[in-house]
Amino acid sequence: MAGAASRAENLHVYPIVGQGGLGKTTLAKLIFNHKDLKDFQLKIWVCVSEDFGLERMLKAIIQAASEEVCKDLGLEAMQIRLRKELSGKRYLLVLDDVWDVKKQNWVENWRMLRSVLDCGAKGASVLVTTRFSNVAEIMGTIKHPHRLSELSVDYCWELFKDQAFGADEVEPEELVVIGREIVKKWGGVPLAAKAVGGLLRFHRNKDKWLNIMESNLLKLSPDEKSIMPVLRLSYLNLPTELRQCFAYCAIFPKDEGIEKQYLIELWMAIGFISSDGRLDAEDVGDDVWNELYRRSFFQEIDIDEFGKVWRFKMHDLVHDLAQFVAEEVCCITNDNDTGALVERKRIHHLSDYRREVRPTQLHHQVK
Repeated sequence: MAGAASRAENLHVYPIVGQGGLGKTTLAKLIFNHKDLKDFQLKIWVCVSEDFGLERMLKAIIQAASEEVCKDLGLEAMQIRLRKELSGKRYLLVLDDVWDVKKQNWVENWRMLRSVLDCGAKGASVLVTTRFSNVAEIMGTIKHPHRLSELSVDYCWELFKDQAFGADEVEPEELVVIGREIVKKWGGVPLAAKAVGGLLRFHRNKDKWLNIMESNLLKLSPDEKSIMPVLRLSYLNLPTELRQCFAYCAIFPKDEGIEKQYLIELWMAIGFISSDGRLDAEDVGDDVWNELYRRSFFQEIDIDEFGKVWRFKMHDLVHDLAQFVAEEVCCITNDNDTGALVERKRIHHLSDYRREVRPTQLHHQVK
């Protein structure tokens, strides 16, 4: 009982629950970066996704907390190292996008990780984002997790409108009427509003808007991946050259910050883009990147001192889409034995990703 009381006092776990694309990560980042959260001695952000292996989680938290590479120390040594990093500190840890991976050891892994985390000062907190209610129930220490509700139709329309029409454009009334009907079909999901608005930004043909409105892909299902058909619709409406450039992004790990210039250089190196006679290849690549960004395939941009984008990310569901459309030709591994992997699949692009080495040194094309 004393241990339980200690956990209740020292370590609070707050879940944010909602379907994919509602803005759980956005809300968590607003909290994480809020100017009033100055009392935390340490703030740590870890993207979890579908792999809740204990060693992987320990290693990721250590690296995020220390901002240093954590070599494979073994389970016991990593637990000791993490306790050393957190002991006596009032910290905020965000575990973003936690999945119910339906493995028997998932709950046990969390319990063991929590026992390690329970070494901070009073007020140490864990913020969890998840699509799954059972994950929130298992991990949370509060009675009622924060459940994100869908946006109102009016708010979704504003997001859609900002993407679909230019800032100074007069909005044709017939398209506004159709657009409002489109917005009603996906149940208040912001990412869907931005994705479909970005798709229609390049079309002013009434028939195109009607075709999108009548598409079955806009009818969301009640499961946790309900927005995926909407994203797939946006992907299928990309020009062919943009499809392959987007799909190639599957070689980057989920939640990875991707350097814009490096990605363009990769597109150039493998022949996805080239000079069109008017612009050189690098400028063509810049145009491709900008169009994918306008269509909401890229987000969370970082701006350099000259006001230019130098790094960006993909939403986790958009990354899932890239992996889906490129699953036969792109693969990420952190395994030393990449040869066997290539033999098993028809891999064209292999990303060997290990934290010990800068990721930009590790992307290879396998023919």
